[in-house]
Amino acid sequence: MTTMKWGIIGPGGIASKFADALMQSKQGRLYAIASRSVERATEFAKRYNVALTYNQYSDLMNDNEVDIIYIATPHSHHYQLAKQCLEAGKHILLEKPLTINAAQTKILIELAQAKGLLFQEALWSRFMPCFAQVKKWLKQGEIGTLHYIQSDIGFAFGDQAEHRLNNPLLAGGALLDLGVYSISLSLFLLDQVPDKIQAMSHLSASGIDEQTQVNMHFPKGQLSQFSCSIKAKCTNSMTLVGELGRIHLPEHFWVGEEAQLWLDGKLHETAAFPHAVNGFEYQIEESMRCALAGQVCSEFMPHQASLAVMQIMDEVRKQIGLTYADEIEKI
Repeated sequence: MTTMKWGIIGPGGIASKFADALMQSKQGRLYAIASRSVERATEFAKRYNVALTYNQYSDLMNDNEVDIIYIATPHSHHYQLAKQCLEAGKHILLEKPLTINAAQTKILIELAQAKGLLFQEALWSRFMPCFAQVKKWLKQGEIGTLHYIQSDIGFAFGDQAEHRLNNPLLAGGALLDLGVYSISLSLFLLDQVPDKIQAMSHLSASGIDEQTQVNMHFPKGQLSQFSCSIKAKCTNSMTLVGELGRIHLPEHFWVGEEAQLWLDGKLHETAAFPHAVNGFEYQIEESMRCALAGQVCSEFMPHQASLAVMQIMDEVRKQIGLTYADEIEKI
């Protein structure tokens, strides 16, 4: 078995979950950490027994021992960092959302494909067995024809002024960070891209979207409707409704720990999917498999799907008037 050495850029909370899962991998090894904060890098390295830290991202990118890099910075920084990693010849697993806009994502996809490098969006839900089970139920016709999907996702960050989701300079707001789950999983479960989109939102005084609602119509007639919020504690559930019943993913649907099949108004089956670690393990193992196989992305989260998600969010942003500073929108 070929060992793959991982580097992490941005040792924050999400990177800690990633590292917890990576530590349990038989093939992956956490090799180095890069952060502009010496203290954060040192503390993170100590916690995970990592000998090597860098205070310049470029030093990690240029380390010949690093096989693959996980980028866990705020998404306002994703495009430039991912571009630099690919130019340095590194495989990358990039946290969602990939970038700020579709133009940035398209450039990264083309660069990765030209270099034959893995460029994988870390939309972790897509790699989980829970959503494979949901697709299986749909394919088997358990709920008959699927007519619509409803979901909401949100948490009350309003009193946390320093939280990144309240910061327009970090591309804060509900859509890019939270609504992306509803969009991506709708595309995954329907195997289609919407042909009509309607959106409305409430923007804060600083210009970020605090609450956004979106309706998506798909070519085969299905609908997907979702709300996302950084001001309200939502149900955080997803329901797929068909002519014979429904499939319900309870609170924190994107974590993929349970799927319920309801028929004739009664709970028919509950499928539980406890994670071996924390749910990050699936995308970690799949990313390594793809990189070693010479694939530029996984079939669970292919480039065309990542680009489609960004194009949808571009359209939503256009409709609700959500813009960010030129320095994070540029290509």
